Amino acid sequence: MKKQWIAGAFSLTAALAGLVSVPHRASAWPSFAVGYEEARESSGKIVCANCHLAAKPTEIEVPQSVLPGKVFDLKIHVPYDTKIQQVGADGSPAPMQIGAYIQLPEGFTVADEKEWSAEAKESIEKYGGVTPLYADKPERSNILIINQIDGSTVPGQEFIVPVKAPDPNAKDAKVNFGKYGVYVGANRGRGQVYSNGVASNNAQYNAPVAGTISAVQTGVTFTDKLQYGLGNELTDFEYTGGIRVTITDEKGKATVVNIPPGPKLLDTVKQGAQIKAGAPLTNDPNIGGYGQEERDVVLQDPQRVTWLVAFLAAAFVCQLLLVLKKKQVEKVQEFEAQKQGL
Repeated sequence: MKKQWIAGAFSLTAALAGLVSVPHRASAWPSFAVGYEEARESSGKIVCANCHLAAKPTEIEVPQSVLPGKVFDLKIHVPYDTKIQQVGADGSPAPMQIGAYIQLPEGFTVADEKEWSAEAKESIEKYGGVTPLYADKPERSNILIINQIDGSTVPGQEFIVPVKAPDPNAKDAKVNFGKYGVYVGANRGRGQVYSNGVASNNAQYNAPVAGTISAVQTGVTFTDKLQYGLGNELTDFEYTGGIRVTITDEKGKATVVNIPPGPKLLDTVKQGAQIKAGAPLTNDPNIGGYGQEERDVVLQDPQRVTWLVAFLAAAFVCQLLLVLKKKQVEKVQEFEAQKQGL
């Protein structure tokens, strides 16, 4: 089962410190979520969290309620420090990439371009717009992605998505009035784990066994099998400029740890040094992370609003009549008191 398989990737992350990763083609993309039947699990977790292990804040803004057929702006803020750069696939500094997964309620869709607000149009021109995650399933057009782009091109690090609410009064309507959830996951930077549990060059590498570091080689070329998330096939990829650390345990067995370009060896990792199992071999180059949020939006029935206004108006009139009646009684009491000389 995919859920069981991907859960195993977490435990493999620590154990597979010697595995390699990240070719140019293996950047982590929100579109990888299409490989899952349900990109948002019943627990509420979005599968992007399986590869982006570091937590970062994500902020979303939606109106509290919306009328049927109306267009509103969904705002997704992905904050990060603009002065820093992520580790690229070749290990060199690269512009921070940001992306998002958006799950709207069923029946809610991206509005037609002619219905976009000026603010939404300006934002979309910068980040290129949203696309359906399941392009071959029109019935799931409410699930959208914004694929990774250079964050510096996004004004205020904010995506704006114009959303159109459905009309339950339409003849072919499949939704009702009520409260619905909007789910958003947003990441900045590349992931730390790929679909087959292999750590990327944007992760910290640890010693898989205890022992003595018997060799440290730089400029190493090696090949590994990677799975990019869109299928079950593994792809061979050759890495250049990597580091190879050999650890020999007390029984004389040698364990080789291949580290792709990107993470930097710690000063303590030298030939002849003793090291414990799980101890870090490199720094943690990741400066990005992932976060998800959810908000409720009420699809409001206009008739309920009308009746609410009518009720409030009637309540106001009743309160006004009570106040006027009270004033009238007070005047009568005052007149009678004056008549009796009180």
